[in-house]
Amino acid sequence: MKNLRRQLTVTLLLTLLLAWIAVFAFQQFETRRAQTGLQDQGLYDGANQILTAMPVSLLGNVAPAERFALPPSVAFNGDRASFQVWSLADRRPLLQSKESPAQPLNPSFRDGYADSAAGGTNWRVYSVTDATGQVQVQLAYSQSDLRAKMLHNAKRGLAIVSILFLLLAAVTCVVIGRAFRKVDRAGAAIERRGPFDLAALPQAGMPGELRPFIRSINQLLLRVKGALDRERRFLENAAHELRTPLAALSAHAELVAGSASSAESAQAAEKLRLVAQRTTRIAEQLLDQARMDALVDSAQGPEKVALDGLVVLLARDWEVCAAREQQSLAQDLKPCAVMGSLDALGVLLGNLLDNAVRYTPRGGLISVSCGPAADGGVFLRVADDGPGIALQERQRVFDRFYRAPGAPVGGSGIGLSLVAQIARQHGATVTVGDGLGGAGVSLTVTFPAH
Repeated sequence: MKNLRRQLTVTLLLTLLLAWIAVFAFQQFETRRAQTGLQDQGLYDGANQILTAMPVSLLGNVAPAERFALPPSVAFNGDRASFQVWSLADRRPLLQSKESPAQPLNPSFRDGYADSAAGGTNWRVYSVTDATGQVQVQLAYSQSDLRAKMLHNAKRGLAIVSILFLLLAAVTCVVIGRAFRKVDRAGAAIERRGPFDLAALPQAGMPGELRPFIRSINQLLLRVKGALDRERRFLENAAHELRTPLAALSAHAELVAGSASSAESAQAAEKLRLVAQRTTRIAEQLLDQARMDALVDSAQGPEKVALDGLVVLLARDWEVCAAREQQSLAQDLKPCAVMGSLDALGVLLGNLLDNAVRYTPRGGLISVSCGPAADGGVFLRVADDGPGIALQERQRVFDRFYRAPGAPVGGSGIGLSLVAQIARQHGATVTVGDGLGGAGVSLTVTFPAH
């Protein structure tokens, strides 16, 4: 399994190691490079300095045989450069260092750099002649001394680079460990959580690079919490709404079992049928509620829905229920379309028609209409000539489980709350007004313009 901390640490350490290797190799290359390296540059500078420091009178003197010596307390560990000063006219040595051989360091006496052998030793020589061509200075390093010095410098440089690399590696590991410590704590805190603990993860103190992931996780937790809350509400609704009709079914079944006459049995059976219808409608509304919650969580985008065609399709189904109650279902439809979910709009219209059929008295009139609104949107209206809703109760009919006092037919209190929920999802508004002929009630859903 990939570990971000390990990958980051290894990548940084490898980068540091490669960088140090490159720097060390470049340093060694620059030191050893011919004519432009540090050693050759030293020869060049030293030879020129010796030449400019010598007096012209040196040409008439014999090279001195006696030399000064260093005091015993001084140990010379510097570069052991050998130099010679030659008179070019007669190839006579004018001056030379103690370590120099008797032969010329550069037998060809050509100016510039040269590799030569003299006195049994290999030399790296730089020769320079004065402006008059009388005197030449030859300054050289022993090749063996150069190799020994380069090896010493390489070992010392390698030791320094290794120590710095180890220090930087330790600092890198500590910094990365401290940076991920809060992430480890957050992971441990999540592992200790219970299965239903969906509280948001803290973002304080987290690295900026991880905060987008934490925000995404928190949004996911919020959606999961919303889904669980809807499932919980669905179960509560089901338990709350099915308890009453199931109790009524049990009671009427006992009446049927204990009735003495056929008339009483028929009456109890009819009540059983009505309770069964109510229970079926409650189950359908609960399922509609679950479907709407699922649509909210889905990623399906809105589609263009022909609202007048949807009204024709559903009104045809509800005409049968209206005819059973001797009700008339009138339609006034104009071509119109809205953006939304076809399933959700079907549930909305079905609940509006169910509410009208349920509360309109026998022989009453129900009207459903739709068309373009004055503001460029679309309206959908279902009106009836039933008992209506009191003004003070009209804002509460959209609350879940609310039933208006004195309602002639018991409802579940879910239908209109579901209508309001679907309308909000589509950016629409639901208003309650007077019904047909000054009686009843009208419910108008106004959709915004596309």
